[in-house]
Amino acid sequence: MKKIGLKKILNSTMVCLLLGGLTACGEKEKAENKNESAKKDNKTYELKVSTTQAESSVIVKGLQDFAKKVDEKTNGGVKITVYPSSQLGSEEDMIDQAIQGMNIAVLSDAARMSDYVPQMGIFNMAYFVDGYDEAVKVMETETFKGWKDDLTKHGLRVLTFNFYDGARSFVGHKPATTPQDLKGQVVRTPGAAPYIESIKSMQATPYNIAWSEVYNGIQTKSIDGCEVQYTSAVSSHIYEVAKYVNKTEHINLLNCIVASEGWFKKLPEDYKKIVLDTAQESGFENAQYVISLQDKLEKDLINNGMTIVEVDKNAFKTAANKAYEVLKFTELREKIYNEIGKTN
Repeated sequence: MKKIGLKKILNSTMVCLLLGGLTACGEKEKAENKNESAKKDNKTYELKVSTTQAESSVIVKGLQDFAKKVDEKTNGGVKITVYPSSQLGSEEDMIDQAIQGMNIAVLSDAARMSDYVPQMGIFNMAYFVDGYDEAVKVMETETFKGWKDDLTKHGLRVLTFNFYDGARSFVGHKPATTPQDLKGQVVRTPGAAPYIESIKSMQATPYNIAWSEVYNGIQTKSIDGCEVQYTSAVSSHIYEVAKYVNKTEHINLLNCIVASEGWFKKLPEDYKKIVLDTAQESGFENAQYVISLQDKLEKDLINNGMTIVEVDKNAFKTAANKAYEVLKFTELREKIYNEIGKTN
């Protein structure tokens, strides 16, 4: 009887130890799956992010933060490298490579994306949104989500659209408080239609040259000025050749990271979520930092001899309506304003 009792006890003990071991193994397996579920094939997915912005720019710091966070969250499963100052090539070439399925992403904007989805150009129209928070609301609309879906058909995946570089104002040799004051002035602006028509509607003459040529152009007076956000105005030392900032704040400059849809599709599902969520998070954090810098940047311009001119914004907004008519964006603007609950 004693031997039988001892045997039962030993059997029971072994079962307990076995169950305990299985439980421990199960917990360990869950932890491993949680941390490396997408790394079962030990594959590393590499992405090269190209931007025209200089390495010292605030946005590049945000892109580098995005890369670091993704690396940490995927335990090295997704490696992102940022290439500033067009090191990989022009923005157009990089977008073409992304469309072809290469592991390329580009920091771009709505004007460039409008080459593929024309309606997206409205984001770079004068006074479309009043600040960053309103822009974020637009990104949450069904219309905007539809645009992103349309881009995937062209081979481009929007990772996020919420990087922000501030609001653009007119900078030049002369003060301007109304659109009439800009009449006859040649102002550098990007070559996309939303910019060109917006500048024309506010009475200036748009002229497209490379940003690298703007400093010399203003200095030699071959152009009268440019429209630019504070981050670039300070970093380019534009205050050395221009005297006035006419504070129109007419275009809020939103930036997107667009990657190859072909590359994105190859990612395991959990990596896709990490990349998208982290891009959104990094863009928002970087935007808040840019917003926090605006007063300091304005003081930098003043301390370097520039005069900040407060303008009649209502007059500029009214004038800008013509650009919406020319590009047939008036109804689209009303539709989006209804979606975000704004009255024009």
